[in-house]
Amino acid sequence: MAPLLASESTSFTLDNIGRFLCNTLPEALDSTGQIIGGRTRAFDTIIIGGGTFGCVVAEHLFIADTTRSRRILVLEAGPMVLPEHVQNMPYMGGAPDLRVPWVNHPALNYSGLIFAIGGRSLTWGGWSPELLDVELNAWPASTRADLRARYFADASRQIGVKDTNDFIYGPLHTALRKQLYDGLKFAGNATGFTFADLLDHPAVRYPDPGEPPIDAKRLRDWLGLPATDTTPLAALKDIFKLEAPLAVQSTTLPGLFPTNKFSAVPGAIRAVRLASTEADGVGSVADARKRFMIVPDCHVQELITETQSDNWVRVTGVRVWQNGSSVDIMLAPPHNGGQSAVVIALGTVETTRVARTTFQQSLAGRAADRMGKNLIAHLRSNLVIRVPRAAIAANLPPTTIPSLQCSALLVKGKAANGRTYHFQITASGLNKLGVDSEAELFKKIPTLEHMDAFLRATDDTVVITIRGIGEMTPRNPDSFIDLSATEVDFGRPKAVVSLGNSKADAQRFPGSAETNDDRATWDEMDAVSDQIALIFAGDEPFEILADANNIIPVAAGTHDDRLAALAAFKNRRDDLGTTHHDAGTMRMGDDIADAVTNDFGRVHDTTNCYIAGPALFPTSGSPNPMLTGVALGRRTGDLLNASVLPKPDPIVSPQPETGFRPLFDGTATSFGRWRLAGPGGGGMLHLNGEMVSYGDGGLRLFYYATETFGDFTLRLQFKIFDPAKHNSGVFVRFPRPTLDLATAELKRRAANEAAFDPGDPAWRPVIAGFEVQIDDNAIGDSTKDFYGIRPEPNGLFKNRTGAIYKIQAGDRVWHLGMNEPAIQNYNPGPALIPDIWFEYEIVVQGDDYTVFLTNTQSSERRQTTSFHNNDAERGRSPGFIGVQAYSGNTVAWRHIRIRT
Repeated sequence: MAPLLASESTSFTLDNIGRFLCNTLPEALDSTGQIIGGRTRAFDTIIIGGGTFGCVVAEHLFIADTTRSRRILVLEAGPMVLPEHVQNMPYMGGAPDLRVPWVNHPALNYSGLIFAIGGRSLTWGGWSPELLDVELNAWPASTRADLRARYFADASRQIGVKDTNDFIYGPLHTALRKQLYDGLKFAGNATGFTFADLLDHPAVRYPDPGEPPIDAKRLRDWLGLPATDTTPLAALKDIFKLEAPLAVQSTTLPGLFPTNKFSAVPGAIRAVRLASTEADGVGSVADARKRFMIVPDCHVQELITETQSDNWVRVTGVRVWQNGSSVDIMLAPPHNGGQSAVVIALGTVETTRVARTTFQQSLAGRAADRMGKNLIAHLRSNLVIRVPRAAIAANLPPTTIPSLQCSALLVKGKAANGRTYHFQITASGLNKLGVDSEAELFKKIPTLEHMDAFLRATDDTVVITIRGIGEMTPRNPDSFIDLSATEVDFGRPKAVVSLGNSKADAQRFPGSAETNDDRATWDEMDAVSDQIALIFAGDEPFEILADANNIIPVAAGTHDDRLAALAAFKNRRDDLGTTHHDAGTMRMGDDIADAVTNDFGRVHDTTNCYIAGPALFPTSGSPNPMLTGVALGRRTGDLLNASVLPKPDPIVSPQPETGFRPLFDGTATSFGRWRLAGPGGGGMLHLNGEMVSYGDGGLRLFYYATETFGDFTLRLQFKIFDPAKHNSGVFVRFPRPTLDLATAELKRRAANEAAFDPGDPAWRPVIAGFEVQIDDNAIGDSTKDFYGIRPEPNGLFKNRTGAIYKIQAGDRVWHLGMNEPAIQNYNPGPALIPDIWFEYEIVVQGDDYTVFLTNTQSSERRQTTSFHNNDAERGRSPGFIGVQAYSGNTVAWRHIRIRT
């Protein structure tokens, strides 16, 4: 068994957050060997990669599991570094390092992956435009329909892009937006799209329930326009399309903290916090109750698979490398008509490497032959200009501007070849930069790479970056991922990345037709960026900030062709490996002979291997893959939850159910209506659609806290696991346990009860209500006397399953040659059998109590007792209903319903 690790100290910090968020691999493996609620605790879902999309899928699966039926394990190669996006932190820097774990031509200049929980989401720029219909044409029709109908909206809300940019506003932003809008409508400034071709801003398209209608007044407010503005509603919507779709939330509903710039880590922390609360403790047994674990510093070598008789391949586990050796982590076996699943959610290159390493033999001639093809990324250029205040003066208000101003805008374009691009426009200036300007810009600008340029703004100038991002042509034979024959990483071949280098001139790299198509796209995109620069410059002279030591003056009235000569396109272009937007190598598609995965990301001809992230994209369009990757991750998670992963045991109702309503139906919503009375360290675990008692120590009661009942018929099913230890019971007609006993007589009885604990509220229902007992052994009470015999002997009817506990049931008093009075009419019910569900039906009418017990497997049903209560102090109507969690005895409960 793995030793329990406490928070570890470094030279600077105590690593509480890492210890809270993560488990070690031995801890995770030890937890799978425990038995909880009669089941082993192997993992139902293993997610490879705890970066952006791995965390998103894991959190979504965890939250969507309403019956608490699955265990999720996330394996991440890096450590826990930051709890949220680096720009949300109160200090500058702190971003984790990048590493390139593959082989590529140095001209591509890959910076690699962030090996850390949260991955790239810790440092990304936040730009999240949505794919247009034209950019989805090559995608499966079902995926397109689902994204439009639901998942783009869900993802927009999750990452914060649905919200208006309430942190980017002010005179500079309003002025630049108006200047851009007016300029784009001017003849000769075409981008390939009209405003009518573009999607409305997410805030317009995805109103939340209860939101007022989107009218001109609301749009003017969002756009920062005066109430006197007369722009028509249609034009306001078009202007709003220029607002940058940034995944930043700076305000929120009352009582909630804003998430600021989106990162996947806070969601993972939230899920771990909930899982830890449910687990209620530390150590291997508590870890086994934990539904969500993250193991850092764990490198996956390959998946463990078996080929079935139908030639499909099923993943049975994951092989990892840790501490110098390989370790196998096995998935839970199929059960209840479902099966476990693996989700590969690494970066595109590493996802492809793991998939090819795993399936190169078992899926040879099938999906494995297409893995690694269709590698696409983005074409990216940066034009940085500095314009004088006079260039935008006509659109600025005649007021003093009190602080450093920022702006962020988006323009969408399309090349003649049909490939799309867009421009991320960021600006800052109109105020003097003080000693704290770098820190201020660190918090304000979306894209940190441009911070040095913005530091060159003044109170009389504005620095504007026009970043063009263009779509690469899919199915390029120059672009692919293979496995190295010579270099290894953690005991397995490295990936080898080849990307059609359209940045290189045709003499150095002639390239395929697709590579040359990319060159044409790039040229058109850069030409449009020159037009946008001239729109912002007006008729004023301005400067191109080519680099830190190169400022190119541009005279007033310069045309765009001259601008291209002054600042050559090739000098603005980023290397193709620097965008972090690799995609496409595990492309989805309906045609099994053409694609790698189906429309939900399941690898073709596998039963349970799924892909998450941009590796799935058949085409990329121009947008950052974050929004689409989150949307697809949520969609795949919903499929896994609904129709792939195992479900709770099927429920059999032995009697007609007319008129009954649920008190516990297996879901988290109904479980949340119950409350624990009693000490900590034990209680009821919601597991597999059941309530399972656990813990040692004092007496505990789990009761339905939202309603009291007078006359009723209660049905509930229970299951024991140990024939020697299964003490429990159903309590009825008791007052709220958190309140003191109501009468002097009840308090007197409590004082005379030797075991009564006045500090434990679970004891009050024992005194004031009635318990229908569960214990086929009828273990005697060591504090009780039975007609001179102490302790009370075992086997008494009044202490046995189906009896009203401690109500005299005619038990034989052998040493006195008599029977105890039969206040209840008790007859034993069907004998309890471990792992078989039994059902109680408890009928309470006035002061009459009747109990039936049914073996749901054999359908044997017997009335175990009838009882008329003559004690006015106990069982007062109405009262609560609850089930006992007895120390050291495990009993499971489900399908609790009532008819009143």
